[in-house]
Amino acid sequence: MQITVHWEDLAAPVLLMVLSLVLSLVTRRWRRRRQAAVRWRSRTHWEWLPFMFGLVVVIAELVRLLGVPDPWITVSDTIARVFAITTVFMAVRVVFMLFIRGTRLLFRRREAESGS
Repeated sequence: MQITVHWEDLAAPVLLMVLSLVLSLVTRRWRRRRQAAVRWRSRTHWEWLPFMFGLVVVIAELVRLLGVPDPWITVSDTIARVFAITTVFMAVRVVFMLFIRGTRLLFRRREAESGS
C-alpha cells in the first residue's frame, strides 16, 4: 500500500518547530529576568515539546515525500520512533515537574496561612 504525502502536509509540523523556537527564546528571556531557573535548580523544557512533535512528523513524512528506497524508510521510521519515545518521556517529566512545583507552592501557602 502506497502512502501519499504532499508538501502541504509538512506545513503544520514545521510551524510547530518554528513556534517552539520562538517560545524557547521568549522563555529564556523571561527566566533571565526572573531568575527562576536559579531558584528552582531545574528546568522543565516544556517549550521544546512542540519542536519534538514536529520533528517526529517531519522525519516520518519527508522520507516518503522524497521517495527514497525502503531501507532508508526503515531507518527514518526507527529514528522517528526514538524521537517519539523521547518526546513522551519529556512530556511525562514536564507534567511531573509542574505537579511537584504546584504542590510545593500549595504547601508553602498553607504554612504561611497557618503561621499568621
